[in-house]
Amino acid sequence: MSRRTTLKLGLAAIGASAAASPAFASKGSWLSSATAMQPFARPWIRWWWPGGAVENTELDREIAVLKAAGFGGAEIQAFNPAVPNLTADERAHINDYANPTFFEHVKRCAEAAQKDRVQIDYTLGSAWPSGGGFAITPELALVELTPAITSITAPVSGPIVINLPVQTKKFGAMGGLDSRNRDPRASDWKARLEKRWKLIAIVAVKGTAAETDGKTFRDSRVLMPGQIAPGAGIVVTECLQPDGILNWTPPEAGPWQIIAFKRFTVDSSVMAGVGEGPQLVLDHFNKAAFEAHARRVGDPLDQLGTAKTAIRATFIDSLELMTDLHWSDDFPEQFQKRRGYDLMPYLPYLVQPGWMNPWNPRVSQPYYISDDTGDRVRADYRAVVSELLIENFWQPFVDWNHRHGFKARLQAHGGPSDVLCAYGLADIPETEDLGAGGNTHVLRLARAAADIYGRPVVSCESLCWIGTPYEVTPAQWLARANLLFVSGVNELVMHGFPYALHKEKWPGWFPFEPSPFLSGFSSQINEANPLWAAIPTLNAYLTRAQGLLQSGANIVPVAVLLTDIGYGSNPGEDKVEKWLQGLLDGGYDYDRINPDGLSKSKINGQSFISPGHARYSALIVPALNGLAPGLLDTLLRLAHSGVKVLFVDRVPDRSDSLRDSHVADATIRKGMDALQAAGAQVVGAEHISSSLASAGVSPNVRFKSTPCLFIEKRHGDETLFVFHNTSSEAITLDCEVAAKGYPCLYDPFTGHLRGLALRTSGGLTMLKLDIEAGGASFVVFTPDRLKAPKVLATIDTRPGPQAWTLTLAGHGHRGRVVTGTQADFTLTDLSTTETLADFSGEAAYAATFDIDPAWQHDHASVWLDLGTVHDMARVTVNGTDFSASLAPPFQIDITQAIKTGPNALVIRTFNGPNNAMMDLKLPGLKDLKLKPAGLVGPVNLIMKA
Repeated sequence: MSRRTTLKLGLAAIGASAAASPAFASKGSWLSSATAMQPFARPWIRWWWPGGAVENTELDREIAVLKAAGFGGAEIQAFNPAVPNLTADERAHINDYANPTFFEHVKRCAEAAQKDRVQIDYTLGSAWPSGGGFAITPELALVELTPAITSITAPVSGPIVINLPVQTKKFGAMGGLDSRNRDPRASDWKARLEKRWKLIAIVAVKGTAAETDGKTFRDSRVLMPGQIAPGAGIVVTECLQPDGILNWTPPEAGPWQIIAFKRFTVDSSVMAGVGEGPQLVLDHFNKAAFEAHARRVGDPLDQLGTAKTAIRATFIDSLELMTDLHWSDDFPEQFQKRRGYDLMPYLPYLVQPGWMNPWNPRVSQPYYISDDTGDRVRADYRAVVSELLIENFWQPFVDWNHRHGFKARLQAHGGPSDVLCAYGLADIPETEDLGAGGNTHVLRLARAAADIYGRPVVSCESLCWIGTPYEVTPAQWLARANLLFVSGVNELVMHGFPYALHKEKWPGWFPFEPSPFLSGFSSQINEANPLWAAIPTLNAYLTRAQGLLQSGANIVPVAVLLTDIGYGSNPGEDKVEKWLQGLLDGGYDYDRINPDGLSKSKINGQSFISPGHARYSALIVPALNGLAPGLLDTLLRLAHSGVKVLFVDRVPDRSDSLRDSHVADATIRKGMDALQAAGAQVVGAEHISSSLASAGVSPNVRFKSTPCLFIEKRHGDETLFVFHNTSSEAITLDCEVAAKGYPCLYDPFTGHLRGLALRTSGGLTMLKLDIEAGGASFVVFTPDRLKAPKVLATIDTRPGPQAWTLTLAGHGHRGRVVTGTQADFTLTDLSTTETLADFSGEAAYAATFDIDPAWQHDHASVWLDLGTVHDMARVTVNGTDFSASLAPPFQIDITQAIKTGPNALVIRTFNGPNNAMMDLKLPGLKDLKLKPAGLVGPVNLIMKA
């Protein structure tokens, strides 16, 4: 049976729910065990609270609403993104955070969750980055290193007046508009913050100035780096006089760059943080800062009594640290201790904008280049930054959770660390689809860490698009979920569910609505959105899929080395992702693997097994100039054991560090010769897949048609493949796979399993699958063979009703209530009708149709084809309700409900809030564009047999 047919059957199932009884091939099968997991595999949602301005009775109600919609849990995120139109009472309570009143709300919420058998995750802190309140004093606030540059030409006539760094203005750490900063208890905080400001070094280097686009260092892009003399600069800090004159004479004639570096506290607060007192960002490189934060926002959870067991995990969002250059009070000493040399003379090499810059990460050249000294120093610096962040923030976070009986869930991306190591520390590593968009290579990083370190659940902050706050459709939600599944995610955390604040004025509070400053984010997933009608059906699909994906092991034959610190702003990432896509197109799934995971892996035959028991048959090393000497021994061990090691384009010819570089470089070059003698190969990026095949490394899939994204999992002797069509058109996938058993098609909408035609050749099973745009096919190989259903062919097509009675229930411009009935309505796009252009809500189309007796016989089925629908539909025939249809093709098998003669039909469509939210007089909302709405048709009746 084709995927198209299966999808139609799935949408036609009555009352689809995660509890429905599916048809399985055998008792004790993988699908049976996955079904048993479904109560624990339901999707989650981020639950936005307007700080402490919540009511316990409403919390109880919303927990019940989430349970009824099929959610397994909610993540509490209490914050204040400029909540509008607060009443005096709400304003008085919005900063009730991390105090007894707030934790009473959390306790009430946890008690309601226990009663309804859902779980709670708790964000360990309000908003992001972590910090805020009187626990994070100026002495525990985040610091940065900021440069200022003076260009001179020697010999110099007269005194040298240099530019000294000034604090980079960001969002304001102690801004005057926030009354909490005027709290008498913080009256001396500005002075205490400034007391931490310190001139770290002034370094002179001989060479030319960089050409930049003229912005501040943080926001600049280097057009042409300055050329400077190789090696260390000259530290002239002691030559600075109190009057700002640098009492120093350049030793050589020519151009010189004098760079001053000063430590500042970061001029940025916790974004949208609630709670009393200033909202300073904690120093993520100081363990004492995390501990102070956890005592304030986390330790009181121990007082929840038995309700505490409803809390599964605490969570930390992507860090988004707004620093110029990452620094700490003891960074020079830590660097010397860990890398064995003084960083001060080499500080100019760190001046490279864009690296791990939140909201604007980018690849920019450094301000200064010479030989490879800069690359080595930056590698050493970033490694130390990563080590300090992991040791002082991520590891303490995980340890705190485990001491208190919680799991740790975290987003490592967006932070300056070994992302795989940080993800791997978590019990639940979490990616997100906002920053990653549709980039499967970024999304796969969390799955890679889970494979390396043995984490069964990979979550994703999901269903989030920038610039489309109200217009995202269920079809887009479904397609995005399928993309996440084939990128290794097996738990969606939807973004998100707003607490029903001001619900009397539709659509109520939505924290990411458009504003004069931002175009907004999707999705508003609550009862105010008419598309909430799609959530129970969507959640049933997700629950069944996640129940399957959270069990079994990923089958990933290839590991690809990742040595970069951070991700998203390192040179060459785009080139690597290009050949990584070629690897997937060649049928090879891959994990990125970090040096830590690689060094801890064990050899098993001609494969290596990660600490988390993932088995890899090959290691690919991207083009690297330098390699850590400690990693060389690991590579040699793999190659000598028969593991296939491929270097892309070239082998590294030096150490990546400045320490003992002459000796280390010689070791690396000698080691590269030994590696190639042991069988390691250098291959061009375009030949990676063919080289793997020649070496006997089998792909997951052999594509005979245009490739698509996929994953493979195994549970005992059973195998699962998930294929996803990312294109905007339906495809027919033709491929071959090596799997034991009989292929069956699993439908997560219904839980039904149906046999596929068995075609084999040379030990491979041939699959031919029709996959709709954005759709996915779940192919399970089972020990028992199921008969493949007959493929239905269209026998006859007849027009459906032409005259409709339209009944509206929804909203229009500025929240006006829209209701009413219109007879003899002709199907059309509602947004093109002047009186209905701003309608958002439910549009019910009622009509009758006749069924010819010839259409009702044992071998025929009758389908209703809705044609074009915006954005989803529910169909009722003669009082029988069918499950929601979320995506094209909008075709429903109505055989069970029809009768000869007249039949009553109601088609209810739902469109999102977008059209009603348009407002040409309001910033942000005036930029919204009308979107098609309603049932456009044509509606047809189809007989199949």
